[in-house]
Amino acid sequence: MHMYRSKTNFYGGNGIVGAQTSVGTGLAYGLKYSGKKNVSVTMYGDGAANQGQLFEACNMAALWKLPVVYVCENNEYAMGTAKNRGSAFPFFHKRFPYIPGIKLEGHNVFHMKAGMAYAKAYAIEHGPIFIEAKTYRYHGHSMSDPGISYRSREEVQEVRKHRDPITFLKNIILEHKAATEEEMKVLDFFLFDWIRTTKLFFLAN
Repeated sequence: MHMYRSKTNFYGGNGIVGAQTSVGTGLAYGLKYSGKKNVSVTMYGDGAANQGQLFEACNMAALWKLPVVYVCENNEYAMGTAKNRGSAFPFFHKRFPYIPGIKLEGHNVFHMKAGMAYAKAYAIEHGPIFIEAKTYRYHGHSMSDPGISYRSREEVQEVRKHRDPITFLKNIILEHKAATEEEMKVLDFFLFDWIRTTKLFFLAN
């Protein structure tokens, strides 16, 4: 959450839950003020969706038609509480009647690519928009969270089996003959296994 690199327009997260939504809205104001045709992609989780500053920031963004795309990563459990136990209205893309929103399958790279392209074009022209990306967290929220005290191992395995984004993309590649099984095995060894096991994040140059 503390990574930051202004050269690549990456302004990091925040130690205060949901605080990056205010920062992202401010960045969108800066874009509009300077006349730049770009957007601020402001991300938060389903656990942060109930923070008051998000509502304040959205009110400002709607009033001033700021070019901001609010992306809610809905992994269904926040830090360890199921969304239905922590949110009275867990349809995060519909929470603001004055800001449009769309829901995407966050594990589908094609959904996300098309949805983000649409949202960017909309935000530049009309102002704020929401994306709710339905995703899932396989592991615990932190080192002290085993991740199975509030859900079953069977549930996690079921998601891995039917919704895993890497397996999904791999099957698409094979189905369209963009690579052979042998080529995918090599790629799987060098890339997919690394992605599944690493907890490092890299900023693109």
